[in-house]
Amino acid sequence: MLDATLATAAIDDGLTLSLRIENAGSTPVTLDFRTGQRAEFTAYPAAEVDSDADGEDADPVWRYGANRMFTQALGSETVAPGEAVGYEATWRRPPSGTYRIVGEATATGRDVRAAAVVTVP
Repeated sequence: MLDATLATAAIDDGLTLSLRIENAGSTPVTLDFRTGQRAEFTAYPAAEVDSDADGEDADPVWRYGANRMFTQALGSETVAPGEAVGYEATWRRPPSGTYRIVGEATATGRDVRAAAVVTVP
């Protein structure tokens, strides 16, 4: 069983986003990836999404992987019981507003995601 949490922190020119995935189960879990990208972070206008939804119905304001190149190589990471892996991104110069940010592992066959609401002044 994988548990995910998303933390955000303001920096001078934007936000840092940290997705932490912990194995809360009793057996190792392997995350398989199709590319070098390990996580995707997406920001949606908070006013357009239901507080219980991940915002997939709204148009994203920003997506970490947009216009980026990732290695086209298969990869995997094994997370032992009680251990965690973390992935980070930076959203530079976000416009002012309130956003629902969703962080999710790009692992195949796994739905591992977490969300947070953040206000940018």
